[in-house]
Amino acid sequence: MKISKVLWKMWKGIGLSLVLLVGTSIYFLYPPQPRVITFPDGKRFAFSIVDDTDLATLERIKPLYELLYQYGMRTTKTVWVLESNEPSHSPNRGDSLHDPAYRAFILDLKSKGFEIALHGVRGGSSQRPDILDGLERFKGVLGQYPAIHVNHSLNRDNVYWGEHRWSFAPYRWIYASVGDRGFSGQDDESIYFWGDLVKQHVRYVNQFTYGDINLLALNPSMPYRLADKPYVNYWFPTADGDNLDRFEFLLRKENLDRLEREGGVCLVYTHMGAGSFNLGSAANPRFESRLKDLASRNGWFATASEILDYLREQPGWRDNLDFRETVRLETLFLWNALLRVIMPAPSPQPTS
Repeated sequence: MKISKVLWKMWKGIGLSLVLLVGTSIYFLYPPQPRVITFPDGKRFAFSIVDDTDLATLERIKPLYELLYQYGMRTTKTVWVLESNEPSHSPNRGDSLHDPAYRAFILDLKSKGFEIALHGVRGGSSQRPDILDGLERFKGVLGQYPAIHVNHSLNRDNVYWGEHRWSFAPYRWIYASVGDRGFSGQDDESIYFWGDLVKQHVRYVNQFTYGDINLLALNPSMPYRLADKPYVNYWFPTADGDNLDRFEFLLRKENLDRLEREGGVCLVYTHMGAGSFNLGSAANPRFESRLKDLASRNGWFATASEILDYLREQPGWRDNLDFRETVRLETLFLWNALLRVIMPAPSPQPTS
């Protein structure tokens, strides 16, 4: 029994190495064709934030969004509609639209030009009746369905999550061999199915997050369709600003210089409400330092869906990823994920 387990682990290791070799070869042999975008009003680059609502409370996020507004940023904030039904899993904790004060704050953000997106209807798995209810409540509060959805943690109603996130079959097999969490939002036989509602109401879903600031250089076709994932209209990538250290490292001066020089697009994925962006009851000065640098540049600061809509209208956009670009993006994400585990987290950057 022990020998068979050792052999299985050995074969998985060999299989992973061979698959990574093939994927990495495709990555280097078939670089994407660069895409040049002319941004509105002569702006040099496009920037937004997609803020994951995990652990977010009104007290934590209010001073952060006051700063964003002060510096002219209009970003995308995900929300939950319903209270968590699985609060023992810590990422499920945080305020929802069920809370009157938080709901009023979110409506104020919307009135100021921020985008409100969905992070599942709650922190915790939801069956179809609750999802239907949550979507209608979202629309009832905000006046429209969400343009953007971001899958959440271990929610079983996540759409194309876990092994289903991958299109390149060997990567999907490797992921499935590690463990199956039963994500089935796209399975029309599942009690968690809502893929048809995503198709009907949601334009964009986040797929992968990368360590590079210029997403347009990695994925010139963004946003994109995937033929094997028909319930999602368009996918989009994000850049890793998970916590304040990673946010600060991603948006360090030399990276922002490159983003501006290359005429790029950056949609930062982060958890602004998880605690690291605060210092006591206020915003951490390191966060404000990066916003101040950003705001001093000639960038187009718009919501994520506004930027994605604009990219679809520009010359050279094509909606369907071909096989090689699909493998490139998945290989790069896999390497990013491996390096994130192996390499130490970025150190705090010196403030100017």
